[in-house]
Amino acid sequence: MIFILRRHKLPLALVAVLIGAVAALLLIQRASRDVRAEARARFIEQYNRQQSLMAELASHTLEELFATYHRNLDLVVNLFEGKAVTRERAREVKGSLEKIYGSLANTPVIDMVIFDNRGIAIGVEPYDAYTLGRSYAWRDYYHWAREMGRPGQMYLSPYARLQGGVQRGNKAVIVAEGIYGPGETFLGVVICAIDFDVLAKKHILPIHIGKEGHAWLADISNRTMLVGPSGRLVGLTFEEAFLPRWPRLYRLLLSMENGQPGSDWYDYLDPGSFQHQVRKIGSYHPIRIENRLWALGISTPEHEVDEMLSTFLHRQETFANTLLVTVIGVATLLLGLLLNWNRVLSAQVKHHTGALSEAHSRLESTFHELLVAKKVAAVGHLALGLAHEIRNPLSAIQMNMQMIRKKIDLAGTLRENFAIVDGEIQRLNRLLKNVMDFARPRSLHLQQAELKELIGRLMQLLSQRLEEQLIRTTVRMESPIQLICDPEQIHQVFLNLILNAMEAMGDTAGERHLTIHARSADGMAQITVSDTGAGIPQNKLEQLFDPFFTTRASGGGLGLSIVQTIVLRHGGTVAVESEPGQGASFTVTLPLQGPSETGDTAP
Repeated sequence: MIFILRRHKLPLALVAVLIGAVAALLLIQRASRDVRAEARARFIEQYNRQQSLMAELASHTLEELFATYHRNLDLVVNLFEGKAVTRERAREVKGSLEKIYGSLANTPVIDMVIFDNRGIAIGVEPYDAYTLGRSYAWRDYYHWAREMGRPGQMYLSPYARLQGGVQRGNKAVIVAEGIYGPGETFLGVVICAIDFDVLAKKHILPIHIGKEGHAWLADISNRTMLVGPSGRLVGLTFEEAFLPRWPRLYRLLLSMENGQPGSDWYDYLDPGSFQHQVRKIGSYHPIRIENRLWALGISTPEHEVDEMLSTFLHRQETFANTLLVTVIGVATLLLGLLLNWNRVLSAQVKHHTGALSEAHSRLESTFHELLVAKKVAAVGHLALGLAHEIRNPLSAIQMNMQMIRKKIDLAGTLRENFAIVDGEIQRLNRLLKNVMDFARPRSLHLQQAELKELIGRLMQLLSQRLEEQLIRTTVRMESPIQLICDPEQIHQVFLNLILNAMEAMGDTAGERHLTIHARSADGMAQITVSDTGAGIPQNKLEQLFDPFFTTRASGGGLGLSIVQTIVLRHGGTVAVESEPGQGASFTVTLPLQGPSETGDTAP
C-alpha cells in the first residue's frame, strides 16, 4: 500500500515541478521584455534630450551669426550719418568699408553692396565691376527698405541663386538694412550676400550624432527646405519635397509655425539605402532672425538608436538567458533529487537573482557614463564653434572702440562708460577661455604626486581668502597617499570645488566650516570636500554637472562640467550629496595608479 502511494506521489510532484518551471520561465521572459521596453523608452527620451540640446545650441549660433551681420550693417549705415547716398560719399568712407568687410572675413559673407535711393549700386566691397553702377531696384530687399523698412531694422531674404557678377549661380540669402535721413526719408540700402553653401557646410552639415543622425534647416516663414533631412532638397518647398509621399513630415514642418521647440518622429528615406523608408526620431528648435522664422532640427534613424540600446542591454540579456538555462537545469536536477529540491532551488534562485541585480546596477552605471560622455562631446563641439563665432564680433567691437578712442577726447561720464565696455569685453574674453578649455581639454601630463602636498599648497594659496570670510577649515589625511595624475589639472579640480564651497557659505549666517577628508582603499583615493552652506535642492542634483547649468546668477555653468571631465579622463568618478540647509559634500574618487588608458596623455 505504501509503495503504491509513493508511485502516485512521484508523478504528481514531477508535474508540479514542471508547471512551476514553465511558469518561472514565462515570468522571467515577461520581466525581461518589460525591462527592455522601459529601458528603450528612457533611452529614446534621453537621446531626444541630447538632440534637442544640440539643436538649441546650433540655433543660438546661427542667431548670433546674423546678429553679427546686423551690427556690421548698422556700422555701414552710421558712416552716411543721414547724408545723401552717392558714389562720392562711398569713396570717402571706402577705408571704413574695407575694415568692416574685413571683420567678416571668417564668415560666409560674399560681398557688401551699397545702393542709392534709385537702387543703383554705388559701392561694392570687394570691388566688382559687374555690380557697380547696375540697377537692382527690382530686388525684394530694395522694395522692403523703401516701402516698409524702418531705421535699425534688418531684412532677411528668402533663399535664392545669384543672377550676375562673379558669384552668378551661387546659392545665397541676403541681409539688408535701409539708410534713412531726417524724418525717415529713404536714402538707400546696404546689403550683405551670404554664401549659403558655405553657411551650411560650416554650421549645419558638420552637426551629427551617431552614424546617421544629421541636422536639417527649414525656412518656416517661406515653407522652404534649406538643408533637407538627408543633406539634399535645398530650395524645394515643403509641398514639392514631401507631399504626397511623406505627409507626416510635411505636417510636422507646418506645426513649427508656432515657433516652439519640440520632438517627434516621421517616416523618411533610409540613409543607407535611399530606396527604402525608415522611421526617424528628431528634435527641433526655432531660429528667429528679424522678419523670418527658421527651424533647425536633428534626426536619427530609429533602428540606429535601437542598435545603440542593444549594446547596453546585451549584458542584461546574457544574464537573463543564463538564468533561464540555470532554472531549466535546476528543474531537471530536481527531477532526480525530489527529496531536497526546495533547498537546492532556493540557493540557485538567490545566487542568480543577486548576479542579475549586480549586472543591472553595472548596466545603469555604464549607461549613465556613456550619456554624460556623449553630451560633453556634443556640447564641447558646439561650444567651440560658438566661441569662435563670438570672437569675431568681439574683435570688431574692440577694434571700433580703439578707433573711437583715437578720435574722441574721453572725459567724465563718457570715460566711465568706455571703462565699463572695456571691462565687459575682458569678462567675455575670460568666459570664452573657459568655454574653449572645456571644449578642448588639455592632454594629461602624468607623474607621481603626493596628495597631502597638493592639498597643502592649495590651502596655503587660499588661506587669506578663507580668513577674510571667517571660514574654519579642517584637513584630514588618513595616511600618505601617492597617486599618478596630472597635478596641475587635479589642482584645478580641487580649486574649483573649494571655491564653490566658499561661495556657497558666503551668505551663511551660522558657522562656516570647510572640511577636506582624504583616504585610500582598494587601489583608489577618495577625497571629500564638504561645506556648511545652504545646500543644493534635490531637483537640481541631476543637472549639476550639465554644461552651462548653474544655480548662481553670476556663474558660467562650466566649473563642475570641467571638474567632471578631468576626473573621468583620470579614470575616476565624482559624486555629490546634499540636503537643503545642511551643506553639500563632493567626493572625488581617483585610481592610485592613474588612468588605465592614456591615449591622450603627454610624456
